[in-house]
Amino acid sequence: MTTIPLATPARHLPRLGLLALAVQALCAHAAPNFPDQEVVCSFNGAREQQRAASAQNFAQPVVQQMLVNGALVWTAGSNATPTLKPGDTVTLKGSGFGAGTDIDFSKIMVGNSRVLETDLTMYEQKLDILASANYETGKVTSQWPKDVLAWSDSQVEFRVPAHASKGPLKLQVQKRTGYHLSLRKPGQPHNVIDAQLQRLEAPANPNCDIVSTLTDDTRAIAPINVNVNNASFAEMVKLGRQIFWSYDYGLGVAHKFKSLDWDKIFSGKAIDPYTRKAADPTLLFGAHKTVAGQVPDEAIADVSFDPYPQESPIPGFLLVDKQLTAGKTSNSGWVGYRYAESSHPLLGRGKWIGFNCASCHGYKISYGKGSGSITKVFPGLPNPLWTQRWTVLGDKTTDTTATFAYIVDNEPGPSWSTGTKKVDKTPLLYLMPGGATESTLTRKAGEGTQYDNDYVFAPMVIPNVTNHLPIRRSLSHTESYVGFEGSYVHAQEPEGAMGSMDQKSLKALTAYMSVLDQDDDDLRNVGLFRWLKANGKLSQTGSSATTEGAFVQKTWQQYPRVAGAVAQGKAAFDQACASCHSDKLGANTNEKMMPLSEVGRFFAPSDFQYKQQSIRVTFLRNLYWVQSRGLLTDGHVRNLEDLVSPARCTEGSALYNQYYTLHAPARPALGSPDQPAVFPDLNRKGDVFRVYKAKKKNIFDTTSDARNLFVERHKYFVSVPWDTGHYYWDYQKLRREFGPEIGAPGPIGLPASPHPWCAKSSNDVSNLVQYLLTL
Repeated sequence: MTTIPLATPARHLPRLGLLALAVQALCAHAAPNFPDQEVVCSFNGAREQQRAASAQNFAQPVVQQMLVNGALVWTAGSNATPTLKPGDTVTLKGSGFGAGTDIDFSKIMVGNSRVLETDLTMYEQKLDILASANYETGKVTSQWPKDVLAWSDSQVEFRVPAHASKGPLKLQVQKRTGYHLSLRKPGQPHNVIDAQLQRLEAPANPNCDIVSTLTDDTRAIAPINVNVNNASFAEMVKLGRQIFWSYDYGLGVAHKFKSLDWDKIFSGKAIDPYTRKAADPTLLFGAHKTVAGQVPDEAIADVSFDPYPQESPIPGFLLVDKQLTAGKTSNSGWVGYRYAESSHPLLGRGKWIGFNCASCHGYKISYGKGSGSITKVFPGLPNPLWTQRWTVLGDKTTDTTATFAYIVDNEPGPSWSTGTKKVDKTPLLYLMPGGATESTLTRKAGEGTQYDNDYVFAPMVIPNVTNHLPIRRSLSHTESYVGFEGSYVHAQEPEGAMGSMDQKSLKALTAYMSVLDQDDDDLRNVGLFRWLKANGKLSQTGSSATTEGAFVQKTWQQYPRVAGAVAQGKAAFDQACASCHSDKLGANTNEKMMPLSEVGRFFAPSDFQYKQQSIRVTFLRNLYWVQSRGLLTDGHVRNLEDLVSPARCTEGSALYNQYYTLHAPARPALGSPDQPAVFPDLNRKGDVFRVYKAKKKNIFDTTSDARNLFVERHKYFVSVPWDTGHYYWDYQKLRREFGPEIGAPGPIGLPASPHPWCAKSSNDVSNLVQYLLTL
């Protein structure tokens, strides 16, 4: 076998030549055919009959007695505050509890930690290194057993979760009223496979379910005050904080193998493909310098993991060494971007930069409180400046514009644009809306992975996760999906992370996620103050000279006129929004799954959404800050006022036309595609979405052809007569035609406006927004 000097940079190696020989010689594993839910799943009629029968009896749940490990500790009317410990068995006796979490859509919360309803299983990971496809063998490597032990209408038994830290105890019951019919097989139930089985080949007796319709109403027991004595919680939170801020999820070696060099990006040696200037990480993809006091110590100090939270299937040096299972991560100087020790398949041991939770789920905010000020990166909030532009940054010394694997490559086209041709994905990756990602763009078409490039342009916003543990249908997955943090929550594979997280690390990360709401009161008050000031409403505080520091210190509830407007806004909310955005757990969602044909999307539905053929009603939290990223699942709505305005839901109105029709943009682009005067600001939210149409420089210019071809292969980017320099996203065409891309026999019919639910009256908008800012 040919040898390669170790000093040879990976980018100068043949992309697959030597690697293919090595893989063949060493009998590397090949990825399986992943299970197709349309084939492996069947309708469980008996279970649906049980659900329908349970829905006929929707009583108010009431607890009469509470036992811990068999001992009576509380009765109705008692002032006792029982103390619980992780692992304790709690028994609730009473009535109206329903038929349990598999039949009803029920939840139990201990404080802000949900009791796990589903067994979580972690499988052995393998890698088809040629296709860069991560898959699972079916061999169980770790497990997190469910905490719900037994459930009947008169008695519920559960185990106190390992990550619980406080009370109160709450139990909520919601009924399933039916199920969605398939868009691909009209008239038949839409069956979905358990997400835990999606990377297994031909799983035996796969757990499948349908996407249930749910009652508007949720009914809950009166909260029971409990204390939680969790001696391990502080240590769990510490490990979880390290994972969130310090672990790289295996991305460093994966990105290096795919020829992405973060060191050059962060040292100013990468160039912007359009401005042709040195790429600024803060400007281009929202990276912030690590500053003591603005981030936890773990984001700056070296952190050792033994073991790493995930056992990566990426092979070690020359494909024969095992990948490191333990190692140290260290500061790159940038928040959320860490060096991690690993073994490169061709370069041997080293350390490379990958990114982690904090890069996407960290928002840098400065604000006043009292007479002082605070600046820090708040974990859990979506970073509105994060983009995928890092994927198209090249090497300034060689002047290449795209070195990351698959960004420029030969690819087969979709069914409506066939033929294998060279494509360059730079325009769509570069101009992706801030605060959003598209999981399939960095893959190739026809690879055989779960996330092949599908030529369905579907940006998905970075979610807010400061208070998401009450949610069962995480990221619009089916209810059989667990919804806890870890590599099963969102698809890390497209970015290169490999492997499921072990249960100890997953529990620790979940424990840390349970404390991310600790700054929410400040964040609400800062956001509301800034909104009042921007809208000329500071007189509600009694003085237009009220400072941010004073307002945040005092809190909005202490200003009678502010509280009065909020109360009026709540009345409007109850009338227009509460049928979906209310529950008894404080998440402000009943987690209904809305069919795509009813809820719509401005961009095409994402992979997750069209597999479920529906979108979950989102939870509402920190909305002043979330709107900076853009609202709804694709981020296309620019602010809360536009979201709830009746005009957005009214075809022909000026606001509707601004969002959803083709027209000349509100203001011209700054500069030109080749030499913009400043960083291009093409896609301001709330206006026409467009991307550059590359101009052919000469007859030998294949880059322009490749860039234009990639955009043109997406059905809903069109050319317009008034602007020859850009392709425009045509929502009305999507609305009329979308469906065959996901296997439907014809268009499924999207609504006139995405999320076609607005305030009842334009007079309600201001107060409604003011109320939303307090959630």
